[in-house]
Amino acid sequence: MKYTKYLALTVFALGLSTGLKAQRATAFLELGAYGMTQNYLGDVNGGSLSALTQEARFGLGTQLKYNFSSILSVGADVNYGSVYSHDNLHGNADRDYQVDTDLLNVNLFTNIHFIPFGKYNQRNHHTPFLHVGAGALTYQPHLNTNAQYPDGIALYPGTGHTYTYALGFGWRIRRSLKSFYNLGIYYNGFGASNIEGFNYESDWLANNPEYSNGMDGSLTFKFGMSLGFFEQ
Repeated sequence: MKYTKYLALTVFALGLSTGLKAQRATAFLELGAYGMTQNYLGDVNGGSLSALTQEARFGLGTQLKYNFSSILSVGADVNYGSVYSHDNLHGNADRDYQVDTDLLNVNLFTNIHFIPFGKYNQRNHHTPFLHVGAGALTYQPHLNTNAQYPDGIALYPGTGHTYTYALGFGWRIRRSLKSFYNLGIYYNGFGASNIEGFNYESDWLANNPEYSNGMDGSLTFKFGMSLGFFEQ
């Protein structure tokens, strides 16, 4: 019985070691770059995308990703861009408010593939994936000095910092053995309500209940390419 027990433990350890080696064999590092467009969602446009093409702003980013398996990967993402919106595009030209804010976004994220994809799954040339991320945001609003801001509005022209989170859906396409195209659409939620560079003061909101200081966000489209680093 004693030797049988040791034999079983040895077999289990060898099996576990083999499984871990197999898992490591499917893992690889990936580096990519992308372009993106961002559309502001917030108080000025009422969270509307009615001026989608006129208000889209271009940005750039890069990401480093570690693929643990053909299904799961984690990574870090850095991008720089801006969001824009103007009252003229939303039927409120007399007020003349404008959103013109630079954004620097740093995120950690997880991607989950719906189809096995990566190092050894060469028969699968594409896969949809789910994206979940969270990180830090630095923002710099550029206020429209021609607008007539009422006394109940507090202006924030300086640099601000807050948290951010991202939820999205994308598509990965194999270009060659070690290169991939990546497309995605994401909602970025910001932990601040003054991305525009101003907030309504509480006393003013009490007399104007149709307004609020809702948390701002953006809709982001990303399109880029990445390279895998592994031995075949």
